Order: sequence, then structure tokens, then C-alpha cells
Amino acid sequence: MKSGQAAAFPEADVVRDIGYVSTQDGTRIAYISYRPKSGRYPTVFMYDPYNASATPFQQAKEFLDAGYAFVGANMTATGCSEGIIDHWYTRKEGVHGAEVVEWIARQPWSDGNVGMVGNSSAGSSQLWVAAERPPHLRAIVPTGVEDDFVNHEYLGGVAQPALVEWAFRTQFLIPLSGMEWRINEGDAQCDQICESGRQIIKRPFFDEMLKHPVKDEWWDLVSPVRPDVAGKINVPTLIVAMFQDFGATAESIKIFTQQMAEVKNKKLVMINGDHGSAGLGPRGYSIVDAERMKFLDRWVKGVKNGIENEPPVTVYWEVQVPDGDAKKSVAGWVTHHETWPDPAVERRPLYLTADAKLSPDHPGPSPDDDGARLYLYPTGVELVSDNQQFAVEPCSTGVLNYRSAQATSDMTLLGNPEVRLYLGIDRGDDADLALTLKDIGPDGNVLFLQSGLRRASFREIDEVQSHADEVVPTFRKSEKLEPGKIYEIRMSLIGPIAHVVRSGHSLELTIGAPSANRGLPAGAISINRVYHSEKYPSKILLPILPNAVAKAPAPECGTLRGQPCRKETSFCPGGLLPLQ
Repeated sequence: MKSGQAAAFPEADVVRDIGYVSTQDGTRIAYISYRPKSGRYPTVFMYDPYNASATPFQQAKEFLDAGYAFVGANMTATGCSEGIIDHWYTRKEGVHGAEVVEWIARQPWSDGNVGMVGNSSAGSSQLWVAAERPPHLRAIVPTGVEDDFVNHEYLGGVAQPALVEWAFRTQFLIPLSGMEWRINEGDAQCDQICESGRQIIKRPFFDEMLKHPVKDEWWDLVSPVRPDVAGKINVPTLIVAMFQDFGATAESIKIFTQQMAEVKNKKLVMINGDHGSAGLGPRGYSIVDAERMKFLDRWVKGVKNGIENEPPVTVYWEVQVPDGDAKKSVAGWVTHHETWPDPAVERRPLYLTADAKLSPDHPGPSPDDDGARLYLYPTGVELVSDNQQFAVEPCSTGVLNYRSAQATSDMTLLGNPEVRLYLGIDRGDDADLALTLKDIGPDGNVLFLQSGLRRASFREIDEVQSHADEVVPTFRKSEKLEPGKIYEIRMSLIGPIAHVVRSGHSLELTIGAPSANRGLPAGAISINRVYHSEKYPSKILLPILPNAVAKAPAPECGTLRGQPCRKETSFCPGGLLPLQ
């Protein structure tokens, strides 16, 4: 078989190596490799803190069948890899990963061309490695990138308990299965490394994270989304992001538009779905598999497939997984765009009203008050993890709901809505705003579109980083609230959306408090107020793509990943008092 020729490889026809790469500073990085028995091949490389160095054959097979060799390696001081580091997310991880890239290129079975893949931490690691500019790295495909104070650990300024658990499990629990597997497969060095004092993380990441509740210099150092890391990447890059992967899409857009402005061959793909929908393995969409392979084939294997002539931004709309099989994923339709946000998008306001409406009309003068609506904080929580949780409607007195009139024609949303609320509290010194935006069908189907989360004390806006599609807080200081005062809160939702509000459908915005897995609510038990008047015009700015319409029937309720759906019988405005 000639080098690069694709074939279906049974495991018996593949060479598997389990070993260690020695770096220039003497650190041993654990790896596993799969390759055909003869020939030289381009190589796909995955680098993560989980079990990359124990990657199973079935995960590597996709790339072997496509004509690649595969290497998985554990990041510095994780799994069976050596390393002495202060904490996760340091340049040392990138330096060691870059050395693995160059080690791969020197192997007799390698043709010298290496591309990187991986989701979540294995996506973020690619930024650190590519910033070192190893000569034989040809392309990267990071997906599910979530490494930033704003969009990950302190989402909206609120500490995320689930991420504390993630950091703990990743450092102390998850890699154990991979380590045990390697030892059972004959790795005689792993136990020695773990007991040698050459694998040390001095400070657990979850401890460090909680020490820094504002976006200080420490966060600047651990985030790869900065000019001296992501800004140094010079290889072709495909970024894939899921709209309902909280924080990841906004982060991906920032990397694509700001940090990688000078990268010539780059592409951004956005799809509805959750965090695992962009990953390798059975949960990953076949649509993502195809996009990733096409990109690797062009820039790592050198296949002239014309991808460089395609528009740089692709949006897949209403992707579904028939029979629950992600490998059968199918999009309702696909659009392509030259930039993000699309310059054709218009920002149109819908004003929140005292009678629980979303109205295009700016509030007029009020003869007696500011049209405040009251809700009991923090009792109203809307759970959006899955259909079962979403079916439990939030406590009506703890939320405020606002609904638009039914659309008379299709209204296409493409981008991140901005919300401006005028808020007051009766007690305490802070409040967390948890928002949900939903599509309401004439048949009573309530479809989740996107969340919003903001700690009200983080009101300072970074005017330099903010742009048409995202309001970016500085998160540098917390300015506490005083009971009785009215504050303007400007916020974007957690990420953008691509959704058509079809004719006969409405939009609903809900204001409440975060659930426990989104952080303990700040402040005290309080009667909070949202104001609606000429002086205090609370509103949502919608990113509307003119003249665009749905190109497929609406998906059935409950069939979209990351977008739970429920039935309702009637509109509940919520709040403590009857509507005016």
C-alpha cells in the first residue's frame, strides 16, 4: 500500500506502541501510537490531561482508515507523564507538546506532517502547543475550547461548582483508568513515575481558581486566549463550537476574530449542540467528523480539496441525531459567511414591559411610577440540562417572564442577543441574574435557545474588548449594590444562537436565579425589581438576519441536543404581583 492511501484497518494489522517521549528538560511524556505496519504517514496527534496516552484503538481507527498514523499523549504531570508544574495551563505544557510534535516527525513511520485534534482540554492544549510554532505542525482542529475566567470557571462572574468538580476529578480520578490500562498492557514505568517525585502539581487548579474570584493577572497568565499564546498561532486552524456549549462558542469566536486575525487559512464552524457533540468518539456529530477530516486532509495530508476557497464561517442549523445516533447527524440546512458577525445582521430591540410583553415600542412617559415588576430572589430557577429537568417549570413568584407577539413571518436570529436590565434590590448587596431565551410554538412547545448569567456587581464593561456581538465585562472589580438604588446591567447571553422564530411562534425571556450547579446565588433573600419605563427602558437587542427564512420543517420537541423542550398550557407571567 502506498503512503497516504486510505484503507480499513483491523486492529491485527496495526502496530501499537506504548512508551515515553523524553523532552529537552528530561521530562518523560507518556504516549500511545497506532500506525500501519509499513509505510510513512501523516500523523494526527491528541494531547490532553485525561487518558490520551491510553487512547483505545476504536478512537484511533477513524484516522487510520483515512490514511493517518495516530498519537495520543498525556499533558505534563498528568496520567503517566512526568512533570513538575505549579498548576495546570502553563507554557511548559505547550513546550512539551511541541517537542512531542517534533518527535513524531522524526519517526521512521512519519512523513513529517502532524495535525492536532481534540475537544475541551484537548482543544485548549492545541493553542498552547501551536503557540510554540513547532516546525512540523501543519494544522490544528480545537473544539469545545473553554479556558477563560469569563466563559468557563467564573461564568458571568459566578463560580461554577461543576467545574470545581471537573478540576478535582481530572487531576485525581479520571486519569486512573488510563494509567491502570497502560500498566496492564506492560507499561513498567508508570508506577515508578507516580512514586518518584517527578510528577508534581504543586497547587491543584480548583484551589487556585477559587483564590481568584476576579479576573486578575493570574487569570491572564493561565488563559491561552491572549496575544502571546493564541495570537502566535500561524498554522491553518479549524475551530468547531456548539451553540449550547456554555461559554465555548463565545470563547471560540474571540480566538477566531481577535487573536487569530492574521492567520490566513482558518475556519469557524458553529452548530447547535452540547459540549460532547464536537468531540471524538460515539457522541461526536458525524458532521464534525467530516469537517475535521476534510480540514486535516487539506493541510496535513496535502489533498487539494478546495477548502481554502470556502467562506471562513459555516453555520449548521437545527442539527438532529436520528435514533440518538450522532454518527447519523443531519442538519436542517447550512449557511456560509465571510465574517463574524455577519455584517448583514441588524440589532433590533424588544422592550420589556410592565405587562410582561416583549414589545418593539419604546416605553412612553409614565404618569406615576417606573413600571417595576417584582420577583422573590433567589427562588426561581429554570433547569436546562435535559428534557426531564426542563419539564419542571420554575417557581412563578421567583421569575419574571416576558413574551413577544406571534411572528407574522419567519424571523432569523444569528448572533448573540444583548440584554439591558434596570435592576433594584430590597436587601443584601448583590444579585445573580440567570436568563433563558426560548421559542414558544403555537402548539405549546417551549424550546430552550440560550442562557445568560451575570453577577450584578460585575457591571464594569471592557469597551475595548466589547463588540457588536458581545458585551464583555472587565470582571476586574466587584461593585456592590445598595438596596433601593436602580442599576443598569448590560450583558450578552452566554453565547450566540442560530435560530429561526417561525411564523406563528413567539420569543420568551425569563429572568430568575441560577441553579445550584451554576453557583450559589450572591446577595440575600430579597424582593428584586426590574424596571420598565421611558427612563428605565429594559430591553433585549436581537441579532436579526434580514430576509432569511427556515429551510426545513421545525424539529420535533425534545430532539435537539442541548436544547430541551417542554409543553405548556398557558403563559405564566410570573412575579409577586398581578400584572398592571
